Amino acid sequence: MTAAPDTSVSSDAPTPPAPKRRRGLGIWFKIGFLVVAAAAGVWYVVANWDETGPALRQIGWGATLASVPPVIGAGIAGMLAWRRLLADLGHPLPVIPAGRVFYTSQLGKYLPGSVWTFLAQVELAKQLKVPRAVSFAVSVLALVLSLAVGLSMAALLLPFGAGDALRKFWWLWLILPVLAAAIHPAVTTWGINLLFRVLRRPPLTARPTGRGMLAATGWQVLSWCLMGLHCFILVRAAGAEGWSVLPLAVGGFTLAYCAGVLFVPAPAGVGVRELALGAALATAISPQAAAAVVLVSRLALAVVDMGMAALSIHRTRRPEERT
Repeated sequence: MTAAPDTSVSSDAPTPPAPKRRRGLGIWFKIGFLVVAAAAGVWYVVANWDETGPALRQIGWGATLASVPPVIGAGIAGMLAWRRLLADLGHPLPVIPAGRVFYTSQLGKYLPGSVWTFLAQVELAKQLKVPRAVSFAVSVLALVLSLAVGLSMAALLLPFGAGDALRKFWWLWLILPVLAAAIHPAVTTWGINLLFRVLRRPPLTARPTGRGMLAATGWQVLSWCLMGLHCFILVRAAGAEGWSVLPLAVGGFTLAYCAGVLFVPAPAGVGVRELALGAALATAISPQAAAAVVLVSRLALAVVDMGMAALSIHRTRRPEERT
């Protein structure tokens, strides 16, 4: 009687290689986001050039170019604040990969609705093995921290000459106590975990620390101060004299930017930001000069956003080469 053939697989047989992780969706999201957001950013500049061109001539190329380095420095400080919060939740990233995620996601500001920046940060950080829940929590925390610090600085500095801005945007101060409380580590953890419970997601495995929040707050204060310095350079070129307008420039810019962020439907806060900044600066320079400063500042910020995103993408390396 012939024995049946042995069909069992030998234990020492070579194991077939595991299929490569599918990354197609992430790649297509990244490409699609970059194309759409970059096109929106270019349109944002070109569509307003009829107004921006004369304003640029009024301010002058020298002052405009001099105002750009502070914006770059502010962007670096903002990225380092976001990176510090990410490390605080247990996922530290090297500076270059962190910058790639942060600066690329900032192009989402030029699309209607603030959700695109959040979505881009979550998806791009996922490619660096940061869980979506963690990157989402950090994005929310960074936004709340930025608004709390910005509005606090505006409240302290605007009384030096911009009472009109304080009266027109009184409603912003109603949310300041809420934002200030929200950056406490215990409150932050409770709020994020409550949101995750509603979304049926597991809670955070790590919580923000007081030291981490303090470090991130320091970076955010530096970021707002540099943004205010950018505005101050333009205000001086528009006719203001002396250093006495520096608190006004810093406070007015932080108020305007925070108002723009809170007005979600407008891409990059267009309209609201200009109205608030114009109201603040009109106490130191003519309304026409204030309008020129607003337009040139908007151009400088858009160019820096797109330039830093392009530079971070240029530095992209293959995943296995990341350190």
